[in-house]
Amino acid sequence: MTSLYEQPVRITYYDLDREGRFKLSALLRLAHIAADINANALGCGFNDLFPLSMSFVLQRFGLETKRLPEYDETVTVRTWPSDISKGTFLRKGNILDTSGNTLMEWTSLWVLLDLKARRILRPNALPKPLEGIGAQGVGAEALKVDVSEDWGEEFSAHVHTVRYSEVDTNKHMNNTFYGDLIADALHKNTGAEITPVFHHTQINYLSEVKQNEDIRVRCRREGGKFRVTGAAGERTAFSALLQ
Repeated sequence: MTSLYEQPVRITYYDLDREGRFKLSALLRLAHIAADINANALGCGFNDLFPLSMSFVLQRFGLETKRLPEYDETVTVRTWPSDISKGTFLRKGNILDTSGNTLMEWTSLWVLLDLKARRILRPNALPKPLEGIGAQGVGAEALKVDVSEDWGEEFSAHVHTVRYSEVDTNKHMNNTFYGDLIADALHKNTGAEITPVFHHTQINYLSEVKQNEDIRVRCRREGGKFRVTGAAGERTAFSALLQ
């Protein structure tokens, strides 16, 4: 079980939105930090890969929410590498309360990127094998968002310009900021209405976006489902489905 990472974390007001609820971007940030620490401990982290011009980048993220963490609550964040399939690295994780109940759980798909050539590498390019825990399961799956362009009714649209502060050392917009793009799209037309808590969330990261690029964000709605997409130039940067 040495591949398992777990750490208590206190939820602060910075993690909450204006309605006092835990933000999607805050969850993505906690999951990303935990994955980074875990990968470093296993010899496949930033310090090991960056000198080789390699990095893990997120391709899909599937999240199941049972209850949102609350302000000043101390939770346990857990993550571990799972299987390697079709050139992707499967990583899972969850957040537990002090009684051991699962609040949120996720599955993520990562690929290994050649930072110079900007191309995906095979898993055997890693400097050492990544030992996974196949038996540790979660209820979430990282699925492909497969919804037609004209699905549902138009809900909101806006343009976001990628800023310096949103770009990480991989020279593209960090995956955690997509949570804020999605939240902005969901709140664009709601006014004072409180947006519902989404129990099922899928995010597909399809094309990297760099500093000063514009992302055209669109949201469409059908009943309790929302689809949020972002386009940069002629390419789709991300696609998300929330229910």
